Amino acid sequence: MTTTPPALRGFGGFVLVIRFCTELALLAGLAVAGARLGGGVLLDVLAGVLWPALAAVIWMFVVAPKAKRRAPEPTRFFLEVALFGVAALGLIAAGLLVAGIVLGAAGILVAAAVRVWAKDG
Repeated sequence: MTTTPPALRGFGGFVLVIRFCTELALLAGLAVAGARLGGGVLLDVLAGVLWPALAAVIWMFVVAPKAKRRAPEPTRFFLEVALFGVAALGLIAAGLLVAGIVLGAAGILVAAAVRVWAKDG
């Protein structure tokens, strides 16, 4: 059985492109938060690498459209909200209040928009 990827046409395609951008912002936000909250040069580097790596692994195995063990809805939505929430709180704890609020709000809004306009994503 073959499955076709979601088409990047129309508003649904636009939402999927924005989703990809928010996924990249999630990883960047976790890297920045980890690097600022590490507590020393070695820990800064480790946290700056490991935090986004952990999020990427979770996304790859549970959230991504091609994940072999993709979580069902609404579990997948709550995982996305949790990942963006952790990144937002990490940025806020690192002293980047506005960046944390923007990342958290954008990530959660786009996750909700995907369920409405790009259901295959």
